[in-house]
Amino acid sequence: MVDEHFDAGNVGSGPGDLLAQAMLALDDGRAADAARLAAEVLEADPRHASALYVLGYALTLQGRYDEAVDMLGRGVEVAPSSPEISLQLGYAQLSRRDCTSARVAFAQALDISPQAPDALFGLAKAHQELGENEPAAEGFRRYLAIRPNDAGAWLNLGHCLLELGQLDAGFECFRTAARGDTARYGTALTSLSAASRGRFWLRPSDAARFLRPPQPAD
Repeated sequence: MVDEHFDAGNVGSGPGDLLAQAMLALDDGRAADAARLAAEVLEADPRHASALYVLGYALTLQGRYDEAVDMLGRGVEVAPSSPEISLQLGYAQLSRRDCTSARVAFAQALDISPQAPDALFGLAKAHQELGENEPAAEGFRRYLAIRPNDAGAWLNLGHCLLELGQLDAGFECFRTAARGDTARYGTALTSLSAASRGRFWLRPSDAARFLRPPQPAD
């Protein structure tokens, strides 16, 4: 989702109107239209930070990750104090599996906005992909303190803790992720069954029983 606080109209009504249309196109899932509109702004002003952000975001949604990283990298050069551009750059780099660069971009976003939840999640995910499970776990904990109902983050934290040998705490994260509805339970069950560390589940039903909360004694 496009950051609702990002200023799309900082150089006058013409570019502002085009970028407002571009952001609406992104929200409607029309990434190609958004890219075209942002590119029009950049033809007149190649250093327009908002247009670079929108174009980079649109390119990310179209599977054109290298181009997205290029646009967003230019945006960071133009507006180094913008956490939104660094954040989106991090996610574009994650998408093309450049986790080391993504880690730097997310850290830059957090330097500007220390409690930004999406940056906390992104940095934790970059650490996890690099096998840095201890800082990853800390990042997921900080994120979950802000968004405690994110089942996916609980699963990521659980995997990190299993890799660190903290089995009981890790399995409890899977149980937390499973609470709420059938979809969450199914996702948690699949993730737990695929865990590379910890218990070896002989049958899916074994993992399913493990995720269920203990029943009170009669």
